[in-house]
Amino acid sequence: MKVIAALVLIAGCFPYSDMPGDRPAPVLRKLADARILDMKVNLHKQEGLCPGTQGKLYVNGTVQWPGMQPVMRSLGNDVDSFAPSTFSITGPLIRGDAQANLFPDADVQKSIESGFETKVVYTLDPKWTFNEVFKPEYSCFTGWGENGGGGGGGSSGGGGYNGDAGRNGSPGSNGGHGEQGGGGGRVTAYVTVVSTKFYDRLLAVVANGTFFLAPADRQLAFTAIGGPGGAGGNGGEGGKGGDQPTKSVSETDENNNTTTVVIGNGPAGNGASGGNGGYGGDGGNGGVVDVTIDPAFPELRQLIVTDVGGGQGGEPGMGGEGGAGGGTNATRGAQQGGSGGPGQQGGGGRSGAPGRAAVHTGAVTTQFRNIHGITIVGTRRH
Repeated sequence: MKVIAALVLIAGCFPYSDMPGDRPAPVLRKLADARILDMKVNLHKQEGLCPGTQGKLYVNGTVQWPGMQPVMRSLGNDVDSFAPSTFSITGPLIRGDAQANLFPDADVQKSIESGFETKVVYTLDPKWTFNEVFKPEYSCFTGWGENGGGGGGGSSGGGGYNGDAGRNGSPGSNGGHGEQGGGGGRVTAYVTVVSTKFYDRLLAVVANGTFFLAPADRQLAFTAIGGPGGAGGNGGEGGKGGDQPTKSVSETDENNNTTTVVIGNGPAGNGASGGNGGYGGDGGNGGVVDVTIDPAFPELRQLIVTDVGGGQGGEPGMGGEGGAGGGTNATRGAQQGGSGGPGQQGGGGRSGAPGRAAVHTGAVTTQFRNIHGITIVGTRRH
Protein backbone atom coordinates (compact mmCIF):
# COMPACT_ATOMS: atom_id res chain seq x y z
CA MET A 1 0.00 0.00 0.00
CA LYS A 2 2.87 2.42 0.74
CA VAL A 3 4.34 1.74 -2.72
CA ILE A 4 1.02 2.53 -4.39
CA ALA A 5 0.73 5.79 -2.49
CA ALA A 6 4.24 6.81 -3.56
CA LEU A 7 3.42 6.14 -7.22
CA VAL A 8 0.31 8.28 -6.97
CA LEU A 9 2.31 11.14 -5.52
CA ILE A 10 4.98 10.85 -8.25
CA ALA A 11 2.37 10.83 -11.02
CA GLY A 12 0.82 13.92 -9.54
CA CYS A 13 4.12 15.83 -9.95
CA PHE A 14 4.06 15.53 -13.75
CA PRO A 15 0.62 16.53 -15.03
CA TYR A 16 -0.10 16.26 -18.81
CA SER A 17 -0.66 19.56 -20.64
CA ASP A 18 -3.64 20.03 -22.93
CA MET A 19 -2.75 20.90 -26.56
CA PRO A 20 -3.96 24.39 -27.49
CA GLY A 21 -6.95 24.32 -29.77
CA ASP A 22 -6.00 27.40 -31.78
CA ARG A 23 -2.59 26.37 -33.24
CA PRO A 24 -1.95 28.14 -36.57
CA ALA A 25 -2.02 26.03 -39.73
CA PRO A 26 1.42 25.30 -41.21
CA VAL A 27 2.53 27.82 -43.82
CA LEU A 28 2.73 26.34 -47.34
CA ARG A 29 6.06 27.30 -48.84
CA LYS A 30 5.68 28.68 -52.38
CA LEU A 31 8.41 29.04 -54.95
CA ALA A 32 7.10 32.52 -55.78
CA ASP A 33 8.22 33.66 -52.32
CA ALA A 34 11.79 32.45 -52.81
CA ARG A 35 14.77 34.01 -54.53
CA ILE A 36 16.35 32.01 -57.36
CA LEU A 37 20.12 31.93 -56.89
CA ASP A 38 21.02 29.85 -59.94
CA MET A 39 19.38 27.65 -62.55
CA LYS A 40 20.51 25.09 -65.13
CA VAL A 41 18.71 23.23 -67.90
CA ASN A 42 19.82 19.80 -69.14
CA LEU A 43 18.75 16.43 -70.51
CA HIS A 44 19.67 14.50 -67.34
CA LYS A 45 20.56 10.91 -68.37
CA GLN A 46 19.55 11.33 -71.99
CA GLU A 47 22.60 11.15 -74.26
CA GLY A 48 20.99 13.60 -76.64
CA LEU A 49 17.81 13.85 -78.68
CA CYS A 50 16.91 11.25 -81.29
CA PRO A 51 15.23 12.82 -84.36
CA GLY A 52 11.49 12.31 -84.29
CA THR A 53 11.48 10.81 -80.79
CA GLN A 54 10.08 12.59 -77.73
CA GLY A 55 12.58 13.70 -75.09
CA LYS A 56 12.38 15.53 -71.78
CA LEU A 57 13.86 18.80 -70.47
CA TYR A 58 15.18 18.88 -66.91
CA VAL A 59 15.65 22.01 -64.81
CA ASN A 60 17.65 22.31 -61.59
CA GLY A 61 17.98 25.45 -59.52
CA THR A 62 19.10 26.72 -56.13
CA VAL A 63 16.47 28.78 -54.32
CA GLN A 64 16.32 30.51 -50.94
CA TRP A 65 13.34 31.47 -48.82
CA PRO A 66 13.74 34.39 -46.38
CA GLY A 67 15.59 33.36 -43.22
CA MET A 68 16.34 29.86 -44.57
CA GLN A 69 19.30 28.04 -46.08
CA PRO A 70 19.48 27.65 -49.89
CA VAL A 71 18.03 24.40 -51.25
CA MET A 72 17.87 22.61 -54.60
CA ARG A 73 14.63 22.53 -56.57
CA SER A 74 13.70 20.94 -59.90
CA LEU A 75 10.73 20.60 -62.25
CA GLY A 76 7.56 19.37 -60.58
CA ASN A 77 3.91 20.03 -59.87
CA ASP A 78 4.38 21.01 -56.22
CA VAL A 79 4.04 24.68 -55.25
CA ASP A 80 7.69 24.80 -54.17
CA SER A 81 8.98 23.29 -57.48
CA PHE A 82 9.53 24.82 -60.91
CA ALA A 83 6.30 24.32 -62.88
CA PRO A 84 6.99 22.86 -66.35
CA SER A 85 4.40 25.19 -67.90
CA THR A 86 6.45 28.26 -66.86
CA PHE A 87 9.18 27.42 -69.38
CA SER A 88 9.06 28.39 -73.05
CA ILE A 89 10.98 25.94 -75.26
CA THR A 90 11.61 26.87 -78.88
CA GLY A 91 14.17 26.29 -81.62
CA PRO A 92 14.58 25.87 -85.38
CA LEU A 93 14.34 22.08 -85.12
CA ILE A 94 12.61 21.59 -81.78
CA ARG A 95 9.53 22.52 -79.80
CA GLY A 96 8.42 21.93 -76.24
CA ASP A 97 5.04 21.61 -74.55
CA ALA A 98 3.59 22.63 -71.18
CA GLN A 99 5.00 19.46 -69.57
CA ALA A 100 8.55 20.23 -70.72
CA ASN A 101 8.44 17.40 -73.25
CA LEU A 102 10.76 17.92 -76.20
CA PHE A 103 9.83 17.14 -79.79
CA PRO A 104 12.84 17.17 -82.12
CA ASP A 105 12.46 17.33 -85.90
CA ALA A 106 12.26 13.87 -87.47
CA ASP A 107 14.46 14.67 -90.49
CA VAL A 108 17.84 13.14 -89.62
CA GLN A 109 19.76 15.23 -92.13
CA LYS A 110 18.68 18.59 -90.69
CA SER A 111 20.40 18.15 -87.31
CA ILE A 112 23.59 16.32 -88.34
CA GLU A 113 25.74 19.46 -88.22
CA SER A 114 23.68 21.90 -86.16
CA GLY A 115 22.29 19.64 -83.46
CA PHE A 116 19.13 20.90 -81.82
CA GLU A 117 19.53 24.59 -81.00
CA THR A 118 17.12 25.27 -78.16
CA LYS A 119 16.05 28.47 -76.41
CA VAL A 120 14.61 27.93 -72.93
CA VAL A 121 13.03 30.89 -71.12
CA TYR A 122 11.70 30.90 -67.57
CA THR A 123 8.71 33.07 -68.35
CA LEU A 124 8.15 34.21 -64.74
CA ASP A 125 11.61 35.78 -64.73
CA PRO A 126 13.03 35.97 -68.30
CA LYS A 127 16.51 36.88 -67.05
CA TRP A 128 16.82 33.10 -66.74
CA THR A 129 17.16 32.46 -70.46
CA PHE A 130 19.29 29.63 -71.86
CA ASN A 131 20.56 28.97 -75.36
CA GLU A 132 21.55 25.32 -75.53
CA VAL A 133 22.67 22.98 -78.30
CA PHE A 134 21.52 19.45 -77.62
CA LYS A 135 23.42 16.96 -79.72
CA PRO A 136 21.54 14.43 -81.84
CA GLU A 137 21.73 10.77 -80.93
CA TYR A 138 20.45 7.82 -82.91
CA SER A 139 19.53 4.98 -80.57
CA CYS A 140 15.91 5.09 -81.76
CA PHE A 141 16.96 3.84 -85.21
CA THR A 142 17.21 0.07 -85.03
CA GLY A 143 16.64 -0.96 -88.65
CA TRP A 144 13.93 -1.04 -91.27
CA GLY A 145 10.91 -3.28 -91.79
CA GLU A 146 8.34 -3.88 -94.51
CA ASN A 147 6.20 -6.41 -92.68
CA GLY A 148 2.85 -7.75 -93.77
CA GLY A 149 -0.30 -6.77 -91.93
CA GLY A 150 -2.42 -9.23 -90.01
CA GLY A 151 -5.39 -10.90 -91.64
CA GLY A 152 -8.87 -10.01 -90.50
CA GLY A 153 -10.65 -12.31 -88.08
CA GLY A 154 -13.58 -14.44 -89.16
CA SER A 155 -17.05 -13.36 -88.17
CA SER A 156 -18.75 -15.12 -85.27
CA GLY A 157 -21.60 -17.44 -86.07
CA GLY A 158 -25.09 -16.38 -85.16
CA GLY A 159 -26.99 -18.11 -82.37
CA GLY A 160 -29.81 -20.49 -83.21
CA TYR A 161 -33.44 -19.67 -82.50
CA ASN A 162 -35.09 -21.01 -79.37
CA GLY A 163 -37.89 -23.43 -79.98
CA ASP A 164 -41.50 -22.64 -79.13
CA ALA A 165 -43.35 -24.90 -76.67
CA GLY A 166 -42.52 -28.50 -77.52
CA ARG A 167 -40.36 -27.61 -80.50
CA ASN A 168 -36.65 -28.07 -81.04
CA GLY A 169 -34.22 -25.15 -81.18
CA SER A 170 -32.37 -24.39 -84.39
CA PRO A 171 -28.59 -24.94 -84.75
CA GLY A 172 -26.09 -22.13 -84.36
CA SER A 173 -24.36 -21.04 -87.55
CA ASN A 174 -20.68 -21.67 -88.23
CA GLY A 175 -17.98 -19.10 -87.59
CA GLY A 176 -16.33 -17.46 -90.58
CA HIS A 177 -12.79 -18.30 -91.67
CA GLY A 178 -9.96 -15.92 -90.81
CA GLU A 179 -8.29 -14.01 -93.61
CA GLN A 180 -4.75 -14.63 -94.82
CA GLY A 181 -2.04 -12.35 -93.48
CA GLY A 182 -0.41 -9.88 -95.80
CA GLY A 183 2.85 -10.80 -97.47
CA GLY A 184 6.11 -9.20 -96.41
CA GLY A 185 7.36 -6.43 -98.69
CA ARG A 186 10.77 -5.72 -100.17
CA VAL A 187 13.66 -4.01 -98.35
CA THR A 188 16.69 -2.72 -100.23
CA ALA A 189 19.31 -1.24 -97.94
CA TYR A 190 22.87 0.11 -98.11
CA VAL A 191 25.11 0.41 -95.04
CA THR A 192 28.47 2.06 -94.39
CA VAL A 193 30.40 3.67 -91.51
CA VAL A 194 30.62 7.46 -91.22
CA SER A 195 31.76 10.23 -88.90
CA THR A 196 29.93 13.48 -88.13
CA LYS A 197 30.56 16.67 -86.20
CA PHE A 198 29.30 14.97 -83.04
CA TYR A 199 30.48 11.37 -83.55
CA ASP A 200 33.61 9.62 -84.78
CA ARG A 201 31.79 6.48 -85.85
CA LEU A 202 28.17 5.83 -86.80
CA LEU A 203 26.33 3.49 -89.10
CA ALA A 204 24.83 5.27 -92.10
CA VAL A 205 21.90 3.58 -93.79
CA VAL A 206 19.77 4.16 -96.85
CA ALA A 207 16.79 1.80 -96.72
CA ASN A 208 14.12 1.96 -99.42
CA GLY A 209 15.33 5.46 -100.24
CA THR A 210 15.26 6.76 -96.65
CA PHE A 211 18.49 7.87 -94.94
CA PHE A 212 19.17 7.49 -91.23
CA LEU A 213 22.04 7.05 -88.80
CA ALA A 214 22.44 4.44 -86.05
CA PRO A 215 24.92 3.61 -83.28
CA ALA A 216 27.96 1.74 -84.57
CA ASP A 217 28.01 -0.83 -81.77
CA ARG A 218 24.48 -2.23 -82.10
CA GLN A 219 22.69 -4.56 -84.45
CA LEU A 220 20.49 -3.37 -87.28
CA ALA A 221 17.45 -5.48 -88.16
CA PHE A 222 15.98 -5.54 -91.67
CA THR A 223 12.69 -7.42 -91.85
CA ALA A 224 10.03 -8.40 -94.35
CA ILE A 225 7.94 -10.74 -92.21
CA GLY A 226 4.63 -12.13 -93.36
CA GLY A 227 1.61 -10.99 -91.40
CA PRO A 228 -0.25 -13.40 -89.11
CA GLY A 229 -3.45 -15.00 -90.30
CA GLY A 230 -6.70 -13.86 -88.79
CA ALA A 231 -8.41 -15.96 -86.14
CA GLY A 232 -11.38 -18.06 -87.11
CA GLY A 233 -14.75 -16.90 -85.87
CA ASN A 234 -16.47 -18.77 -83.05
CA GLY A 235 -19.49 -20.88 -83.83
CA GLY A 236 -22.90 -19.65 -82.73
CA GLU A 237 -24.71 -21.12 -79.73
CA GLY A 238 -27.44 -23.62 -80.46
CA GLY A 239 -31.01 -22.59 -79.79
CA LYS A 240 -32.77 -23.87 -76.66
CA GLY A 241 -35.56 -26.41 -76.91
CA GLY A 242 -39.07 -25.29 -76.11
CA ASP A 243 -40.58 -26.28 -72.76
CA GLN A 244 -42.90 -29.26 -72.59
CA PRO A 245 -46.49 -28.31 -73.35
CA THR A 246 -48.86 -29.12 -70.47
CA LYS A 247 -52.51 -29.11 -69.61
CA SER A 248 -54.23 -28.72 -66.26
CA VAL A 249 -56.84 -31.29 -65.19
CA SER A 250 -59.13 -31.22 -62.15
CA GLU A 251 -59.42 -34.56 -60.32
CA THR A 252 -61.68 -35.61 -57.42
CA ASP A 253 -60.56 -38.26 -54.96
CA GLU A 254 -62.64 -40.76 -53.00
CA ASN A 255 -63.17 -38.21 -50.26
CA ASN A 256 -64.65 -35.84 -52.80
CA ASN A 257 -61.62 -33.52 -52.62
CA THR A 258 -60.77 -31.74 -55.87
CA THR A 259 -57.19 -31.02 -56.95
CA THR A 260 -55.63 -29.62 -60.11
CA VAL A 261 -52.96 -31.75 -61.80
CA VAL A 262 -50.51 -30.47 -64.46
CA ILE A 263 -50.06 -33.17 -67.07
CA GLY A 264 -47.44 -33.29 -69.84
CA ASN A 265 -49.08 -32.87 -73.23
CA GLY A 266 -46.31 -34.00 -75.56
CA PRO A 267 -42.51 -33.99 -75.41
CA ALA A 268 -40.28 -31.02 -74.59
CA GLY A 269 -38.16 -29.66 -77.43
CA ASN A 270 -34.51 -30.59 -77.79
CA GLY A 271 -31.70 -28.07 -77.75
CA ALA A 272 -29.84 -27.65 -81.05
CA SER A 273 -26.14 -28.14 -81.69
CA GLY A 274 -23.71 -25.24 -81.65
CA GLY A 275 -22.11 -24.02 -84.85
CA ASN A 276 -18.60 -25.06 -85.81
CA GLY A 277 -15.68 -22.70 -85.33
CA GLY A 278 -14.13 -21.16 -88.41
CA TYR A 279 -10.63 -22.00 -89.64
CA GLY A 280 -7.79 -19.63 -88.89
CA GLY A 281 -6.37 -17.76 -91.87
CA ASP A 282 -2.99 -18.71 -93.31
CA GLY A 283 -0.01 -16.56 -92.45
CA GLY A 284 1.37 -14.30 -95.15
CA ASN A 285 4.54 -15.24 -96.99
CA GLY A 286 7.82 -13.58 -96.10
CA GLY A 287 9.18 -10.93 -98.44
CA VAL A 288 12.62 -10.03 -99.74
CA VAL A 289 15.50 -8.30 -97.93
CA ASP A 290 18.65 -7.27 -99.79
CA VAL A 291 21.37 -5.49 -97.80
CA THR A 292 24.56 -4.20 -99.39
CA ILE A 293 27.41 -3.37 -96.99
CA ASP A 294 30.50 -1.31 -97.72
CA PRO A 295 33.36 -3.72 -98.54
CA ALA A 296 35.72 -1.46 -96.55
CA PHE A 297 33.91 -2.57 -93.39
CA PRO A 298 33.42 -6.36 -93.51
CA GLU A 299 32.65 -6.32 -89.76
CA LEU A 300 29.26 -4.84 -90.65
CA ARG A 301 28.08 -8.30 -91.57
CA GLN A 302 28.10 -9.21 -87.87
CA LEU A 303 25.76 -6.32 -87.09
CA ILE A 304 23.15 -7.03 -89.77
CA VAL A 305 20.14 -9.15 -88.78
CA THR A 306 17.46 -10.17 -91.26
CA ASP A 307 14.06 -11.81 -90.85
CA VAL A 308 11.86 -12.86 -93.76
CA GLY A 309 9.84 -15.50 -91.94
CA GLY A 310 6.32 -16.38 -92.91
CA GLY A 311 3.51 -15.20 -90.69
CA GLN A 312 1.93 -17.45 -88.13
CA GLY A 313 -1.33 -19.15 -88.94
CA GLY A 314 -4.46 -17.78 -87.33
CA GLU A 315 -6.00 -19.33 -84.22
CA PRO A 316 -8.98 -21.64 -84.77
CA GLY A 317 -12.46 -20.54 -83.86
CA MET A 318 -14.16 -22.28 -80.95
CA GLY A 319 -17.26 -24.36 -81.46
CA GLY A 320 -20.50 -22.90 -80.16
CA GLU A 321 -22.22 -24.36 -77.10
CA GLY A 322 -25.20 -26.61 -77.61
CA GLY A 323 -28.60 -25.33 -76.65
CA ALA A 324 -30.25 -26.56 -73.45
CA GLY A 325 -33.20 -28.92 -73.68
CA GLY A 326 -36.64 -27.67 -72.88
CA GLY A 327 -37.86 -27.89 -69.28
CA THR A 328 -41.22 -28.79 -67.78
CA ASN A 329 -43.46 -27.97 -64.84
CA ALA A 330 -45.66 -31.05 -65.27
CA THR A 331 -46.36 -33.11 -62.17
CA ARG A 332 -47.44 -36.10 -64.24
CA GLY A 333 -45.91 -37.27 -67.51
CA ALA A 334 -42.99 -34.82 -67.14
CA GLN A 335 -40.38 -34.92 -69.87
CA GLN A 336 -37.19 -32.89 -70.29
CA GLY A 337 -35.73 -32.11 -73.71
CA GLY A 338 -32.20 -33.24 -74.58
CA SER A 339 -29.34 -30.74 -74.81
CA GLY A 340 -27.66 -30.06 -78.12
CA GLY A 341 -24.02 -30.99 -78.66
CA PRO A 342 -21.27 -28.37 -78.95
CA GLY A 343 -19.95 -27.40 -82.34
CA GLN A 344 -16.51 -28.52 -83.45
CA GLN A 345 -13.45 -26.33 -83.07
CA GLY A 346 -12.08 -25.04 -86.36
CA GLY A 347 -8.56 -25.76 -87.55
CA GLY A 348 -5.59 -23.43 -87.17
CA GLY A 349 -4.23 -21.62 -90.20
CA ARG A 350 -0.97 -22.63 -91.88
CA SER A 351 2.22 -20.63 -91.46
CA GLY A 352 3.32 -18.58 -94.43
CA ALA A 353 6.33 -19.55 -96.50
CA PRO A 354 9.65 -17.83 -95.71
CA GLY A 355 10.98 -15.19 -98.07
CA ARG A 356 14.53 -14.48 -99.24
CA ALA A 357 17.28 -12.48 -97.54
CA ALA A 358 20.80 -11.62 -98.69
CA VAL A 359 23.61 -9.62 -97.09
CA HIS A 360 26.57 -8.95 -99.38
CA THR A 361 29.30 -6.41 -100.11
CA GLY A 362 29.03 -3.98 -102.97
CA ALA A 363 29.20 -0.35 -104.06
CA VAL A 364 27.42 1.93 -101.60
CA THR A 365 29.17 5.33 -101.71
CA THR A 366 26.92 6.77 -104.41
CA GLN A 367 23.93 6.28 -102.10
CA PHE A 368 25.42 8.78 -99.61
CA ARG A 369 26.94 11.27 -102.05
CA ASN A 370 24.39 14.05 -101.60
CA ILE A 371 24.06 13.83 -97.80
CA HIS A 372 25.84 16.73 -96.13
CA GLY A 373 27.52 16.51 -92.74
CA ILE A 374 28.76 12.92 -92.99
CA THR A 375 32.13 11.51 -94.02
CA ILE A 376 32.64 7.86 -94.81
CA VAL A 377 35.36 6.74 -92.44
CA GLY A 378 38.73 6.59 -94.19
CA THR A 379 37.79 9.07 -96.95
CA ARG A 380 38.09 12.83 -97.32
CA ARG A 381 35.35 14.92 -95.77
CA HIS A 382 32.90 16.26 -98.36
